Amino acid sequence: MLFLCDAMLGRTARFLRLLGYDTSYNIDYSDDDLLRVAAEEHRILLTRDVRLYERAVKLHLSAFLIRDKSYKEGIADLVLNTKIELNLDSATSRCATCNAEITRIPKEEVKGKIPDKTFARFDEFWICTNKTCGKIYYFGAHWDNINKTYEDIQKRIADKRNK
Repeated sequence: MLFLCDAMLGRTARFLRLLGYDTSYNIDYSDDDLLRVAAEEHRILLTRDVRLYERAVKLHLSAFLIRDKSYKEGIADLVLNTKIELNLDSATSRCATCNAEITRIPKEEVKGKIPDKTFARFDEFWICTNKTCGKIYYFGAHWDNINKTYEDIQKRIADKRNK
């Protein structure tokens, strides 16, 4: 499943990427650009903009209207109303910054590219396959925050299912 987020959904885009979903996001896209890209790339348009959503539907494009301002709530609604799965796995995650695939990299290959303390403390690393990005990932404190967000979204889904 391919997604396209409008400019209001940056956090949603980044988290969907971490969940392994190919999610395009460009703050410079106009509404016309979003509709064109959604059509050309067969992406599901995610938006909070009711008018943009209605235009997409009239054009027979796949679109999902995110009604809540909380990105966690929006992702919970997306899981409940589409066929996506909430699965946080470093083996399938994409680069949160640029959307490229990430791949495991031997520890020795990140030496000098990350702080020495990080290198000494962690043993598993992943790198963005986009050479212009090249972001390096590891299970640091940010991963704890990602897991907390993941658990919060799971709780929101469970609460909504139990209503």
